[in-house]
Amino acid sequence: MTNIILACCILHKFLRGVDNDDSLIEEVDRELLQQDIQVSASQVRDDDHKLGSHVRDTIANEMWQDYVNN
Repeated sequence: MTNIILACCILHKFLRGVDNDDSLIEEVDRELLQQDIQVSASQVRDDDHKLGSHVRDTIANEMWQDYVNN
């Protein structure tokens, strides 16, 4: 995995030497920022799903206990 990072750094330095266009880097930065927002939004959905599942299971267990005891 570290070789991939090293290869990306070498490629980045090479490309910057060939074409030093900052607009391309700014575009990539914008895309990465949008991707971070999407990841955190999906993490929030996962957390909500886990909480909802816990609440549902708790209610189901209480209902079952009420049914068994009555």
